[in-house]
Amino acid sequence: MWAVAEIETKKQLQDKSLLFWTLLLPIIFIVGFMAIFSSNAPDKTAVANQIITGFSVFFSIFIIISMTISFVKDRERGFVARLASTPLTPGGYFIGKWLPFVAIVIGQIAVLAAVGIIAYDMTIVQPFLYFLIVVLLAVMVTSWGLAIAVFSKTENTGIVMTQIIAFAGAILGGLWMPYEILPGIIQTIGKFLPQYWTHQALLSTVSEQSSGVNIGVALLILLAYTLLGFALAFAGYRKFLRTSKS
Repeated sequence: MWAVAEIETKKQLQDKSLLFWTLLLPIIFIVGFMAIFSSNAPDKTAVANQIITGFSVFFSIFIIISMTISFVKDRERGFVARLASTPLTPGGYFIGKWLPFVAIVIGQIAVLAAVGIIAYDMTIVQPFLYFLIVVLLAVMVTSWGLAIAVFSKTENTGIVMTQIIAFAGAILGGLWMPYEILPGIIQTIGKFLPQYWTHQALLSTVSEQSSGVNIGVALLILLAYTLLGFALAFAGYRKFLRTSKS
């Protein structure tokens, strides 16, 4: 398991495109949105809180692309079939592949928070809860990545699924704008999505004022979606293994 994790970590560190998707592009979006929406805003810190936490949730989804590409390559190169002939269990393979991506998402959101604190005076009022939510978000997103990766026939399948999840979640979950100004029907649908609960929970930790969301409920929803992701991933493993080149 640890050998798989070590190999995966080295592969991802050598992937320059990952740096673009996880850090460079989110920072460009944050700087651009802050320039547009904070220039005449009476409370620039509130705008920064909304934008930085929203984009942290939004861009975390894109790790699914890297996960799908990695799993598809493992299958096409016969790496999965060779591992299946060793004592390594499916759970060990999944955990070894999964851990580096969890660390990447946590690091990504930590860097975006640092940008908010240094450049836009964002203050994390409840740092422990902020970190806990970030960790659970990383675990949930990467569990989805596992599920999508084992069911994806090609890399393009993963890219399309990621874009649907990311953009639909951003619009319905109010990641790009204050949730209160969205139409009622969108607000209703958005409350079924973990992106909404995660974003509102993060907002409660960066402001003295609560967003109105119970953080405990938000954590339970993140946990439920995580279990769903893992369940789907394990359900698809046998098919994934059968289609691996030997």
